[in-house]
Amino acid sequence: MKSSSHKSAKPSHYNKQAEHYDSFNEEHSKVMNQVVKQILTKYKVKSVLDLTCGTGSQVFYLANKGFNVSGYDINSKMIDIAKNKLPEKSNIIFKKGDMRTTQAGEFDAVITMFNAIGHLTKNDFLKAIHNIYLNLNKGGIYIFDIFNLNYLLDGDNITKLTIDWQRKSGNTVAREIQYSTIDKDGILASYDIYHEQKGGSKPKISKDFQTLQVYSSKQLKNMLENAGFKVLRICNVDASRFSDKKSERMLVVARKIAI
Repeated sequence: MKSSSHKSAKPSHYNKQAEHYDSFNEEHSKVMNQVVKQILTKYKVKSVLDLTCGTGSQVFYLANKGFNVSGYDINSKMIDIAKNKLPEKSNIIFKKGDMRTTQAGEFDAVITMFNAIGHLTKNDFLKAIHNIYLNLNKGGIYIFDIFNLNYLLDGDNITKLTIDWQRKSGNTVAREIQYSTIDKDGILASYDIYHEQKGGSKPKISKDFQTLQVYSSKQLKNMLENAGFKVLRICNVDASRFSDKKSERMLVVARKIAI
């Protein structure tokens, strides 16, 4: 298959997703949130920096579990939605930021969830890894997830990513239909149709296209180790055992070590 081109997503890329991001993703984040919480507890983490917080799903969940959490995201609309959900007298911080450059302090853990690293090119992900290293305390933990390249290249597994989601919020019904392709360089190309209808009004239909850079577990291990991390664990997003050819996605846990 001919290779697709991939560029790091601009902040505006997420504008269309912001309004309905919660309705599509809250349900799908429950298991992952629980697994992340278990990992953070295991490594005695107290402070967490979410550098791709979106509308705050992981931030609010972890804050409610007793962690000190700060959320940053490259998209202003996502941050505004997260801020609007803040309860009174909350210590949670939401700010606009870029995982490649934001210096928010030193934390026990950094997270970038929901294939967030895939929106970057390989070179930009390397920049993000370096920046995340600087945002971690000595021995700090970095947790992220991403699609598994070797799984997607195997047989017809790419067809299993096809989605058809519908959610209702108030009198608005939002639907997303998507199919994807993958090439040997790890460029995952996805084609979307969005269908939005408010009450009995005429539906609004729009189309979109995006690419993600995905990796094999071996590629990620090499990149992280070269940047001063030790990979502690690679598992499925539900914490079950990872399989190179059978796991659709992987959750990676790495520790900052001295370079």
